[in-house]
Amino acid sequence: MGVSVTMTKTRAILFANFCINMGIGLIMPITTLYIHQDLHESLVVAGSTLMGFSLAMTVGNLFAGWLFDHWQPRQVLIVGNTLTVAALLTLTFIHGWPVFVGLVVAYGLGLGLLNAAMNGYIAYQQRIDANIFNQGYWIASVGMGIATASSGFLYHQGIQWVFGGAALLFILTFAVIGGLFQPIVRPPRPNAKQPRVPLTPQVSRNVTVVSVMLVIIWIGYEQWNSNVSVLMLREGVSVEKYSLLFTINTGLIVLIQPIVTRLIQPSWRSDLWKVISGALLFGVSYLVIINADAYWRFVVGMTVVTMGEILALTAAPSLMNRFATDRNRGMIQSLASLSGSLGRSIGPVVGSALITLVNYNWTFLILFVLHVVGIVGLLTIRRARA
Repeated sequence: MGVSVTMTKTRAILFANFCINMGIGLIMPITTLYIHQDLHESLVVAGSTLMGFSLAMTVGNLFAGWLFDHWQPRQVLIVGNTLTVAALLTLTFIHGWPVFVGLVVAYGLGLGLLNAAMNGYIAYQQRIDANIFNQGYWIASVGMGIATASSGFLYHQGIQWVFGGAALLFILTFAVIGGLFQPIVRPPRPNAKQPRVPLTPQVSRNVTVVSVMLVIIWIGYEQWNSNVSVLMLREGVSVEKYSLLFTINTGLIVLIQPIVTRLIQPSWRSDLWKVISGALLFGVSYLVIINADAYWRFVVGMTVVTMGEILALTAAPSLMNRFATDRNRGMIQSLASLSGSLGRSIGPVVGSALITLVNYNWTFLILFVLHVVGIVGLLTIRRARA
């Protein structure tokens, strides 16, 4: 099918992606701290608020996928960005309880729309720049690392600085989208009398298998953001050393991912095997911290997680894009975003429930087994296109 796609250059897309992830990184590390210490709400309430944020982001991902394919993609970016900026500017001046919850959920919805639509733009650009998913993940990690390192400092100046700083980053994103992003030109739709061609059974199955694998990966990954911290503190590891794990994570991504990108050329087969090998590394990382009673074990576990992240999480959206056409590219990319949001939203709850039901060691073993099951599914994927 001949398709004329008029888009902004890769650099503008990557810069917007950088700003979005930096804006996310400013807010998320201090949300629980602010709810618990400043608003004096329980950790359960804080966790529920974050779940509401993640579920709203999931809904935004789903809507963005449909809108991207049925409306003008650039307009979806603008709507999502507008909602995000409006929520953050309001939070800058009004951040008391309970209005805080509603604004955080609105922020999640806008971010879901914006993030999924941005992934759709990246998916179109992949046909021109095969490495753009790798570049996008790398620049997002840099933005996230800078932001998480800055969020604590801004928080000590006042919570309004955190929300205001994030709002400015999304306003800058707005300017880039409005000034540099151009509409995607697609072939005219078939007339209404022609039935819409659904995904083939093989493509539907492939997309489902990759999506389920992403949910499993993120359920496990969220343990590092939540329950692993409790385990480390119980073993006498300080909060500072726990935070250092994420500095190590960002540093490894920044240093190693460009090397991996140069060594492994993007293709259907390499994307599939990167997801498989990355998922295996994620699973092995939980075996590493079974019965962990020394800090170095957690450092090794995080290092293995990071290697899995560099392989699987950069290749998964690229692999999904290889199953898409220009009529469903946005929806298929939104499923990748949705899977991540869903895994992040239920991860802490699933982990806590398993730890309460059994213990940490059995929870880590169960996570390993889930990753193996997902890998078995990935091994059955066959090349197909809608």
